[in-house]
Amino acid sequence: MPNKATAVPTQTGSQNPTSSAPATGAGANTGAGTTRPKTEAELAADRKYEEAMEDEYAKREGGA
Repeated sequence: MPNKATAVPTQTGSQNPTSSAPATGAGANTGAGTTRPKTEAELAADRKYEEAMEDEYAKREGGA
């Protein structure tokens, strides 16, 4: 039996990355990843969390 070539689908025009429509969805630039200085409350919460994690790991290792 002769080998039959299979067709490879191509992208449609609706998936054109250079379209002029505004970006939406997961790839949109929403400002995520931009940083701002943490507030004093956030810094205190971070310290409290770090201390709690250190205590938890010490318990699991038989330390505290």
